[in-house]
Parts: sequence; structure tokens; C-alpha cells
Amino acid sequence: MSPALLVAAAISGFLHIRADYRRQWSLTYVFKPLTMLLILGLALQGGQSDFYRNAIVTGLTLSLIGDIFLMLKPARFLAGLAAFLFAHLAYLIAFASLVKNAHPIASAAALIAGLIMLHFLWPGLGRLRLPVILYITAIVAMVAAASSAALEAPSIGRLTAAAGALAFMISDAILGVARFRQAFPAAQGLILSSYYLGQGLIALSAGSLNG
Repeated sequence: MSPALLVAAAISGFLHIRADYRRQWSLTYVFKPLTMLLILGLALQGGQSDFYRNAIVTGLTLSLIGDIFLMLKPARFLAGLAAFLFAHLAYLIAFASLVKNAHPIASAAALIAGLIMLHFLWPGLGRLRLPVILYITAIVAMVAAASSAALEAPSIGRLTAAAGALAFMISDAILGVARFRQAFPAAQGLILSSYYLGQGLIALSAGSLNG
């Protein structure tokens, strides 16, 4: 792992969050994609190319596309949602390739979290109910697969992937609350910090921490 690349990704993510709060959209257009490109670099470091890494790189690339849709003014929300849905499916494929059987406790915990999220967001979803159901289903499956892999054969790489998947789920949950229930001042900082943390950990699990 390159400490310089990791630090650069963290600094770029911070500058993106600051730009959003200051409404400096020209800087957002620079630092939002730059942060994901740096995180992509983390996934490409170390070891040999394999199926797991290719799936993670695909998910990161789709996330970058989703980020671009969402940072446009006005945001292309449905297009962004679709890109992130496919990103979650790519991550699901990666995590599922590591595990033989779904862990019942991990799967149940992920399902309960997803149902709580859906129940809380339901009143504000309107015509987006079906897309959000599909999206939450993908998140639940991704987290369940990553957690199952970590519990089946614990390693630094697998535990990192599970922590990243959980952080990504938390980011999506906060985003859902802010968009469909009640916006609050700290939302953007919480959404982006947990998002970049999740993506960074997932990238590291495919890069120098792969195993």
C-alpha cells in the first residue's frame, strides 16, 4: 500500500466535502472524481490481477460514474442510483466469490438493517419505491456476502472488505434520510466521509491487503 496515495485520497475527499459546504461547485467537479480515481489506484496496487480485484475495480468505476451523475446541477438522481446499483452488484459478485455459504447471523443482521432502512424511508419514497427497494436489496446482499466471507475465513483483506461494505451501507442510509425524510446540516459531511471510508476500505481489500 502506498501511504502517499492513501493520504492523497483522504486530502482530496476532505477538500471535496469542504467545497460542497462552501458551494464551490467548480472545486467539487475537481475533487469528487479525483478522490474516486485515487481510491481506484489503491485497488490496483500490489499482488496479481484476479477475478476479485477486477470485480472491485468495476464497482469503483461504476461508483465514479454515479458520482458524476449526482454532482451535476441539477443532479441526475435516477441515473446515479442505477450506476450505484450496478456498483453494489459488482461488489456482491466480488464478495460472493470468496464465500462458500452465507453466514446466517451476518445475513440476518444485514436483512434486518435493510428492512429498518426501507421502513423508515418508505413514507417519502413516492414513485421511487421500486428503484429504492431494488437498491436496498443489493446493499443487503452485498453486506451479507462481505460479512459472511469475513466470518468464514477471517483475514485482514476480508475484514477490511466487510468494514467497507458496512460503511457504504451507513452512507447510503444517511443519504436516504437526508433526501427522503429530513435534511440536516451535518448530512453531507457524514454521507461523504462514510462513503469515502467505505470505498477506500473496499479498494484496499482488492489491493495490497488482498487475501
